[in-house]
Amino acid sequence: MDNLMSYLINYGFDRGISSTLTDQLPPYFPSSASSKKQKVLINLNWYNKWEVPFSFAHELGHLLNHDQGINYYHSETVHTKTEYHANCTAIDILLAYCDDNGIEIDNPMTFCEHFGVPASLEYVVNLKLKEIM
Repeated sequence: MDNLMSYLINYGFDRGISSTLTDQLPPYFPSSASSKKQKVLINLNWYNKWEVPFSFAHELGHLLNHDQGINYYHSETVHTKTEYHANCTAIDILLAYCDDNGIEIDNPMTFCEHFGVPASLEYVVNLKLKEIM
């Protein structure tokens, strides 16, 4: 997981996005992205620790998609167009990580479990995998 977190920090940095990772926030304080500051704040103390990598990629997705304002992560992010697109971008980032690190993806469910992608997004992962195969 350290390799993935470093990858996400560098991925953002290479695109002008700074990252602050902290374990000093309450478990239900969501990670966020600020378009004005081009910065993400990642709560390493999130109550679902397995979601932290995906939430990080999701917040990067907001900034890469040029979403305005401050956006906050929560696991039920399929409900709006902006959140859906941030989820898609997050999945693309995680797929790039796999490609860059020679990680083969067996199936969408394994990918979701490995990278903390909420199960409700398994269908998106399936569509993305079909695009690249």
